[in-house]
Amino acid sequence: MNRLTMGLTGIQVKVVALAIMLVAFSATAMAQCGYSFNAMASAAASVQSQSQKLPSSVQNNAPGEIGNETNASIVGLWHIRFQVDGHTIQEAFQIWNTGGTEVHNPNVDPRGGSVCLGTWEQAPHRTFKLTHRVWNYDVNGNFLGTIKLNETIELNSSGDAHSGTFTLDFYDPDGKFKFQVPGNVIAERISVE
Repeated sequence: MNRLTMGLTGIQVKVVALAIMLVAFSATAMAQCGYSFNAMASAAASVQSQSQKLPSSVQNNAPGEIGNETNASIVGLWHIRFQVDGHTIQEAFQIWNTGGTEVHNPNVDPRGGSVCLGTWEQAPHRTFKLTHRVWNYDVNGNFLGTIKLNETIELNSSGDAHSGTFTLDFYDPDGKFKFQVPGNVIAERISVE
């Protein structure tokens, strides 16, 4: 143990190491879909380091199930929020298409090409699994590797909200796993008014 890590718990050391790595990693990220995921990872590291100071009761829970099951389809437009320890680290609009594809438009600077593409399938009951694969480059056009976003969500009984979990996995150019950011996802359906 060195002077920097003396007096810190194992979790605190991991959070500090992740935050340092994410800051360095994010500083080289190019504005693209991968940049959006790098920003999510940086925000998650920040929230995780701050969450040790917050009471566990401070959370933003997903909408509950209400009414009768009226819309069991995930197809449509959604406002989605990615959360770590109850704190939103990113929001996006998502379109789940009938053919099993999905478009993800995160709330980041659009000049860098912020639209991501994914694919999804239905699991048993009202559960859905979604995945994205993203090429990741730095500002000089150097290939940094890939980023993989996975979501497992469950549609509520009225079909107007969903909630679940996500993982954000980072890989180097050789495909070797670097680190993961886990969290929760909540969303509300956007309907024609």
